[in-house]
Amino acid sequence: MSEKINLDDLYSDGSMFDKQAVLSELKDKIVFSKENEIHFMIDPTEIYARNAILLYALGKKILKRYDKIDSEIITSSEIIDKIKLNKNTVYVTVKRLKDKKMLIPTDSGYEIPAFQVNNVLNLLKEE
Repeated sequence: MSEKINLDDLYSDGSMFDKQAVLSELKDKIVFSKENEIHFMIDPTEIYARNAILLYALGKKILKRYDKIDSEIITSSEIIDKIKLNKNTVYVTVKRLKDKKMLIPTDSGYEIPAFQVNNVLNLLKEE
């Protein structure tokens, strides 16, 4: 007998991801303030830009999953402001992540689709 599938399972954020795996990956790399802002415990300019952006996006995704923020959407200007990466580096890296479907465009920015969270975690562990 096959696994029962609901219509919600076919939506990009319909599937559940392993929150504990995300929290484990974020531990010792980022922290959240009481205002639910994301702060890096490591210097984000000392790691691959791809990883810094993905860690930030995962941070927003987990805050959204715990209903601490209204939106997990990230923007290029937010990344430049919060992570302090070079503007050109951000644009090139976001484009590459979009091409690999690690980030998907939304009306107002980008997000990691739920079905890609495990792939993102694996990518972060490769470093």
